[in-house]
Amino acid sequence: MNFSEIPHLYDCFIKTGQKISTDTRKDVRGTLFFCLSGARFNGNLYAQLALDNGASFVVTNSSNINDERIILFENPNHTLIELARFHTQQIPTKLIAIGGSNGKTTTKEWVQSVLGTTYKTRSTPGNFNNDIGVPLTLLSFTPDTEYGIVELGTNHPGEMKVLCAMFKADSALITNIGKEHLEGFSDLESVAQEESELYLMALRDEAMAFVNFDDPWLNNMSKRLNKLRTYSLMDRSCSVFIDVSIEMPYLQTSLYVDAEPNGILHAQLGGKFNAYNLAAAVSVGLYYGVSVENIAKGIAAYIPNMNRSQWIMLKNGTQILLDAYNANPSSMESGIRSFATLEGKKTLLLGDMLELGAHSSYEHLAIFQLTQELGFTDVYFVGDEFKKALPSYPFVFDTASSLMAWLDTHALDSQYVYIKGSRGIAMEQCLDYFDLS
Repeated sequence: MNFSEIPHLYDCFIKTGQKISTDTRKDVRGTLFFCLSGARFNGNLYAQLALDNGASFVVTNSSNINDERIILFENPNHTLIELARFHTQQIPTKLIAIGGSNGKTTTKEWVQSVLGTTYKTRSTPGNFNNDIGVPLTLLSFTPDTEYGIVELGTNHPGEMKVLCAMFKADSALITNIGKEHLEGFSDLESVAQEESELYLMALRDEAMAFVNFDDPWLNNMSKRLNKLRTYSLMDRSCSVFIDVSIEMPYLQTSLYVDAEPNGILHAQLGGKFNAYNLAAAVSVGLYYGVSVENIAKGIAAYIPNMNRSQWIMLKNGTQILLDAYNANPSSMESGIRSFATLEGKKTLLLGDMLELGAHSSYEHLAIFQLTQELGFTDVYFVGDEFKKALPSYPFVFDTASSLMAWLDTHALDSQYVYIKGSRGIAMEQCLDYFDLS
């Protein structure tokens, strides 16, 4: 790549008003269009279409188009990353990096809600946390963005290192180390090694690191850090200690800062696992000078969406906890344990946990055994992985639709229903069974 051309490309980016596009199926008028490519697509084939649809400039490697709006780069994907890196060097925005096995998006949203009470903030939209989503996020920050919150995700070794190299962080946070993407990572140690890139980033950039003191992997890894603040649900000596008084359906916690009581926090989502995400957001807010009063407002203001830890109340009194955006063994276990604390009749509708590779049968069987240990009697599973792990269990269905068809003649009678599974299983389809009107 000819890095000397990046300033010229940046001028074009500024001329568009920082409008980037990558998909000709959407409105590309007046944008800087990148012809991105992957294993199953070649965006360079759509360079002319982007021009025809009104793009101001098009970054492509197609040299057969004679148009002054064409900007040639050998690899548009790498060019997008370099443009994002250059952009972050031109703006004063302080960047906060968030990674981890579970709770990244919830933590990111809570951090934005907390910092947003006091500062101009922007964050990763949805879960744009890969080598395309991260540079697009960075390029969305404007000079008046005081804090930019960047979610970083990984599903194979080496990906986090690439993402961390894209920008200089002012602070970094790893939510936890859990059983994520075991198809790409052989074991928890491999996951920890991958996520540790954020701590290496903190060392490199002399950034503050926020450490979940209760996670044994993070606790051990943090010993190499020069600047850190700890948070905990177990150790009162940490910078931030959260004492959970009510876990479900909505969190109510007491906040302690440097062992001193600092009031009560109320949230609009529940679960002990989310209390850690809350503690992380509180830690970030305190470090950046947000008052405890505004932190409490930011915590209370965040309402989960996109099928993440959402409570849905039905007219008949049934309450549904919809957490079907994604799932891995760690998040599935913690969610079920929190759900089990509710008083009343409960039903579990659980979909496959994907990308577990050789670990899949063992982890799906472990989830079944957990449901039995906790005393659940109404448990329904969906997907091929649960079918393989539980060949003799009668309530395993091919798809969410087939489960719904069975329930049409076998009515549920529960006060609480928990719906969870990996994105590819689309367990939110189970909502079709219920009267949501």
